[in-house]
Amino acid sequence: MTVRQVGAELRRLRKSAGQTQADVARIVRVSRANLTQWETGRYLPSAENARLLDDHFGAANALAEMVEAARSPASSTGAALSTGGSLLDVFRRAGHGLAEHLIRDENGKAVGWRHNLQQHGEQTTLATAYGISAMVVVGEPYIDLHTVVDNLYAKRSAYGWQGRSKGKRPEVTSAVVDALFQASTVLSAEEGLAHLESSLDDYSRTRPFLLATALRTSVRVGPGAALTRRLADELLAARLDFHGVPLWGEKNEPGLVAPEPSTAHTARAVVALRDLLRTGEDRTDVREAVEVGTQWLIERTHADDGIMEDLALPQPGSREDVRVNIKHFTSAWVIQALAEAPQVPRGRLSRALSSLWERYEAGLGLWAWGSGDLPIWMTLDAVTALRAAALAFAAPPFLPPPAAE
Repeated sequence: MTVRQVGAELRRLRKSAGQTQADVARIVRVSRANLTQWETGRYLPSAENARLLDDHFGAANALAEMVEAARSPASSTGAALSTGGSLLDVFRRAGHGLAEHLIRDENGKAVGWRHNLQQHGEQTTLATAYGISAMVVVGEPYIDLHTVVDNLYAKRSAYGWQGRSKGKRPEVTSAVVDALFQASTVLSAEEGLAHLESSLDDYSRTRPFLLATALRTSVRVGPGAALTRRLADELLAARLDFHGVPLWGEKNEPGLVAPEPSTAHTARAVVALRDLLRTGEDRTDVREAVEVGTQWLIERTHADDGIMEDLALPQPGSREDVRVNIKHFTSAWVIQALAEAPQVPRGRLSRALSSLWERYEAGLGLWAWGSGDLPIWMTLDAVTALRAAALAFAAPPFLPPPAAE
């Protein structure tokens, strides 16, 4: 049983009763938009709404059973992903894999991680922040993070935290503040927000990636802070109009030629804004933006593969920008965006999960970019997405396919 078959049956019952969508929506106390989404197979009605519809049409529980069958974990759309291992095993492998790649100094003290886990070299600020956050997500004390945290905190500067290039790096500061705030008490909320604000500038307002990343951290550290509200406003303002639908592209600046909506950037923005709503912030503009963005992601038929973007970050006191290449693990962000959306078609979730598992290296317990690189941020994004799916769905098809012998 599929979501579309449920929608077709609901439409047939309504027409047989000689009623309009508005009539039925009023009777079962939902919006007409909800009914339209059910009839077109975009969403499934909840169990309670399915029962009300069944009673209204006198379907003798047949409609309710169809809805349950379409939502069932036994659905063929997810069967291919429901074999092999367990999510707990995946997290354990990731924890051990990250621990094995931890860099230690000559005295054996843990100092952090490098960006590409397969290469040699020193740890970086950003990679270490990602590693700490990933360890928090997998939830096991594979290593003592105290020295790593202290070392990372000591790297702060006048502009927050910097990457290998100097100057303002809002995505680096956001990642570090988020990691430190989750893993320790070394950083107060006030100090974290101050560092985050100092890393932002006018250029940040043109880049949804930077705004969404900063907003997620600001929501965690200070949900009621003025900076959080400002970042939410700026993220909403960063949308472009795509044939009447406001969505996020890679950037929003004057002189763009034929921009297109971006799956990765829209998913990141939806996740950040939904985090804000979860704190109890009741903003109609934010809620509507989340609903529009989520619906577009559900209907999106393109592959949820990885994409890249270039940032030209202005540096104080310099005429030259720092060029930074950013890669996005799109499927991981789509999964997070869909995880708390109501009545997501199972096939859509399965498709995003399939893309995520295509990058999984079971022997390492980590995720790899298609070029052969093993960036630490991919594993952070993957385990964060899987945890979100596990918390949001009673029985999601999130297990990896069995490893080849």
